[in-house]
Amino acid sequence: MKQKPLRERRQEPPQESAGQLIWLVGAVLLATLPHAPFVHPWIPLMVVAISASRLWLAFNRKRLPSAWLRVPLTLLAFTGILLTYRQISGVDAGSSLLLVMVAMKLLETRGHRDRAIVVFICYFLLFAAFLREQAPWAPFYLAIAVLAATTALLQTARRDQPIRAGRALWLAGRIVLQAVPLMILLFVLFPRVPGPFWSLPQRGGQATTGLSDSMSPGDITELALSDKVAFRVRFDDDIPRGASLYWRGPVLAQFNGRSWSMRARSYLPGLVDKVDRNGDSITYDITLEPNNQHWLLALETPVYWSAQRSTLTSTFALASFSPLDRRLSYTATSIVSGTTPGNMPDRARAADTYLPDGSNPRTRDWARMLRSRHETDRGFLSAILDTFRNQPYFYTLTPGVLGAQSVDEFLFSTREGFCGHYASAFAVLARAVGIPARVVTGYQGGELNPLGNYWIVRQSDAHAWVEVWLDGRWERIDPTAAVAPERIEWGMDVAIDRGSVGGAAALRGSAFAEQLLLSWDAVNTAWNRWVLAFGPDSQTDLLSRIGIPEPSTRHLILALTIGMALCLAWIWWLQQQRQAPRRDALAGLYRLLCQRTARAARPRRPDEGPTEYARAIAARRPDLATEVQRLFGAYARLRYDGPADSRRVARFREQVRAFRPAATPPADSPA
Repeated sequence: MKQKPLRERRQEPPQESAGQLIWLVGAVLLATLPHAPFVHPWIPLMVVAISASRLWLAFNRKRLPSAWLRVPLTLLAFTGILLTYRQISGVDAGSSLLLVMVAMKLLETRGHRDRAIVVFICYFLLFAAFLREQAPWAPFYLAIAVLAATTALLQTARRDQPIRAGRALWLAGRIVLQAVPLMILLFVLFPRVPGPFWSLPQRGGQATTGLSDSMSPGDITELALSDKVAFRVRFDDDIPRGASLYWRGPVLAQFNGRSWSMRARSYLPGLVDKVDRNGDSITYDITLEPNNQHWLLALETPVYWSAQRSTLTSTFALASFSPLDRRLSYTATSIVSGTTPGNMPDRARAADTYLPDGSNPRTRDWARMLRSRHETDRGFLSAILDTFRNQPYFYTLTPGVLGAQSVDEFLFSTREGFCGHYASAFAVLARAVGIPARVVTGYQGGELNPLGNYWIVRQSDAHAWVEVWLDGRWERIDPTAAVAPERIEWGMDVAIDRGSVGGAAALRGSAFAEQLLLSWDAVNTAWNRWVLAFGPDSQTDLLSRIGIPEPSTRHLILALTIGMALCLAWIWWLQQQRQAPRRDALAGLYRLLCQRTARAARPRRPDEGPTEYARAIAARRPDLATEVQRLFGAYARLRYDGPADSRRVARFREQVRAFRPAATPPADSPA
């Protein structure tokens, strides 16, 4: 028979069936879906278009595109990625490149090898999706997608029609489940590096709650509440009251008459050793969400923290040497309200009492007048708080816009504002009479999640308070507590009208919705703690609980090797059991029948069939003739009349088990 030319054979339609191709295209689309919201829209549209074209070619028995079309199309897509992302590395550009590769490979699947490559690219795409999305629901979707991709691999490896979907999914599920012990073993025993193994940097008028390195209350006409989580805290011992939780962040000590800002960060080696440790200590674990800033959060005053590449600044704030572009978990210990006693140098006192010439004159005059009525600095500061408490001052998130003399206008005209307004005014009043003062920003309070016994601190819990130098040490004073004590005692939810808030924050007004939100947050927190934040410390703690204290890298590698060997041996045993011939139930029943007739008469000779043996037994034991011929006849019909019906086999089993002939014939039976 004359063969077709090689070029014509290459252009022939592929040999896979339409059913096999549907599984393959389905795996590609499932692997593409998690990337669709993040890559440029033209890339998933191209994958869908090529997938649809590939199915159309298969159903209509058309030839695949030639290399003259595929190569320019591939180069055009590659150029498009370069123009879109200006690079081919990184999560977005790398994922886009994989999507282009899997789409182009669909156009040349002529054999099992090509189809297997498509599935393997799908596996890489699913791994890249987990680098991008690490929410607790992500593993469930990825497990479904991996199951579909493995099923596609099984289906497209067949030379004939695909098997039924249910059986294919069952076989793929067995393969995936056999890999689960290896996955758990690698996760637990693989030597960890500091930080989450798969963590990647996060991307990061009207003001939004949160922290900044500057604060300008006079420029803000509306403060928008952000319900986004800033960090979560779990305490080792008793859970403290929310009113005592002041999470220290940036300290703003530079004032230009209208706004406050940070001075250049300075680090004093050994500062932590000088902290007065007479107060109560408290230890806690913080999981800080990425904020692209340098500061860490801790209760006043931190004396220990496990975060790498961080230090304590001269203002007792924790700072990281690099921006936090990923989730960070660390343990800290603080001395509640602990400070460093001592003398303030003249240069530092001048800096912390500085007010620009000509700024806020009414405020300065009132401060000097009020100070003249009190003998001590502490009495003067208490009088300011009494004024805020007893005079018509209001806590609001929608203050009026303030002019150049913002503190004057706030204190004597508008008399309404949020924590930043009151902290700024209080610090200016203190400085006006020579008391060193600075504004501290951070978070105050939080929401206790009783499902997990931890605090959720949101961006809406951002707060500002004041530190003043009294009796040779810095002392915290929160003027907002004098105006809106409910804000400090119960949090922002009570201090404002939740009806003006949208999104998830508004849902917290409903008991049922709030319970759902807290339940989901508890799941999310457990996922972050035990999976995403599983680092060297967590690994050491887990292994110590199972009898491996202080494991070294050598111990981990040895345990991992032994564990993998056991897992692979278990998988091999499962495969051997699957390949072993199944026991013939009918043959086993026949052997049992022959054993019982052998005891009653004689053993069956190897050359005797069931019918011949039954006649011999009947001749020797006439009393058993009827029953023996019935049983052996039933066996012959089950064995040689086609596939045996399960109900007939079950009935035959009962008859054989009930057949128990005596070893000798009855006395009255013929010999």
